Amino acid sequence: MPKQEQLLIKQALEQELSEIHFTQAAEVLRATHPRSWRDRVRAFLNKELELPLVPLGTASLFLLAAAFVYHVVDQPKIHPVGSPQHRHELIEEGGSYYWKDEYERKVNGHEGDHKS
Repeated sequence: MPKQEQLLIKQALEQELSEIHFTQAAEVLRATHPRSWRDRVRAFLNKELELPLVPLGTASLFLLAAAFVYHVVDQPKIHPVGSPQHRHELIEEGGSYYWKDEYERKVNGHEGDHKS
């Protein structure tokens, strides 16, 4: 582009923009080049933060998985229903049904109270 043409474009642009005035130059300079402590803190807090989603999502997923595994491993082992610890026998006494081991424990506890 010849120099003469650039000058014409520049003059036309300056003529079109002559009515537009930038009035907040001091505020922009204060925000971009802070001088006081307060302005520096404001500029620091006004930074844009870019967080990569894939690494953060992966790290979050690993943390959740680790917490789940820790919770599962920390739980006491549950015995199957047919195991000797959970084998209960129902008995009928006085028209009501009770677990045999719990009934015997309660009856033996009450018999000890009456002998004293």
